[in-house]
Amino acid sequence: MELLLEVTGSLAAATSEAGVAHAITSNGITALGAAYGGIWVLDRAKGLLRLVGASALPRGSADRWNTMSIEVDAPLPEAVRNGKAIFVDSLADYRARFPGSFSRIQETIASQDASYAIIPIADQGPTLGALAITYDRANAVGASDRTFLQILARQCALALRRIELHDAERTARFEAEEAMRAREEILSVVSHDLRNPLGTIMMGISTLQELVEPGDPKADRIRTIAARIQRQSDRMARQIGDLVDFANIQAGTLSIERRPTTPHAIIAATAELLEPLAKERGIGFGVELPQDLPTIDVDSDRAVQVLSNLLANAIKVTAKGGNVAIGAIGGAEIVFFVRDSGPGIDAAELPRLFERYWRSKKATYKGAGLGLSIARGIVDAHHGRIWAESQVGVGATFFFTLTPKT
Repeated sequence: MELLLEVTGSLAAATSEAGVAHAITSNGITALGAAYGGIWVLDRAKGLLRLVGASALPRGSADRWNTMSIEVDAPLPEAVRNGKAIFVDSLADYRARFPGSFSRIQETIASQDASYAIIPIADQGPTLGALAITYDRANAVGASDRTFLQILARQCALALRRIELHDAERTARFEAEEAMRAREEILSVVSHDLRNPLGTIMMGISTLQELVEPGDPKADRIRTIAARIQRQSDRMARQIGDLVDFANIQAGTLSIERRPTTPHAIIAATAELLEPLAKERGIGFGVELPQDLPTIDVDSDRAVQVLSNLLANAIKVTAKGGNVAIGAIGGAEIVFFVRDSGPGIDAAELPRLFERYWRSKKATYKGAGLGLSIARGIVDAHHGRIWAESQVGVGATFFFTLTPKT
């Protein structure tokens, strides 16, 4: 028990396969009086067993047994294939049971006889490899030694599984961070490089509309095309603005210009922008706003940006015949809200809604996944809070708070 506790402590501190193998071979195998032994880990993709650590292997054995096919006629591969411990009591026993590898084993043993114990390394999942030890005498593995080795192998499996999961998580986290960094660099370059040519296009459209003569037979056609280009240019300008805002939020340089503003003005400005879109899509639009709300010290343009973002999303997810509503509630904080009768949001997705680039797998409209992240950045800059509540099949309500003027 003392030895098991010591080995378990060493395994808990191990951070690599080699560290696990060292803990087993230095504290476990040698304590049993074995001549040598080692830990082999299974590479399932290649069908190979790979030596990750050994204790006092005979000369030449490490190279000879460094890797071996899972299909080899030998105790170690068979124990891994079948998931069952194998105990070989003598060389005669070995030759009778594994004739295909007997000549190979003879070349690496120092004594006239030997016995072996091979224990699969496994917990509740697939077999990870095997622990193999060799004694320089026959019939050396007693009942208590077998029990001890099987406990040791299970502890080894737990340690390897922990390291495997940690490495996978670390790799996934690194790859995600690299992808996010690359994406942000691209967004930054695109946003800045597109602003100037887009500005030129918008100025050209305005000039073209002013130059059209009233009596020109092509005037209506020109105005229609110009208006279409103007709408798309405005849309692109908003998207570029979002990219710039996102970059500033990430850098902590988002500009906020606070002025005394009424919640009614913010609600009215938002409704003016998006109520026509809701009606165009056959969606009912409502405003719920008490008359006695206090003035708030806020960047009104940014507040309208947040509310418009939430409302635009609500309109996108709401089917024809449904309803959306915006409003505010008074109190210690002014709580703005946007409510829709859309499909709702799964409870598991609610905590991730405001993460950058995150999009629900059920999303029915396209986007870069930045809108809600930008909204959160603006609200954070005002020292407010933003969250969502939803019931699948009923709809969703988004809230954010702003503090009244003191």
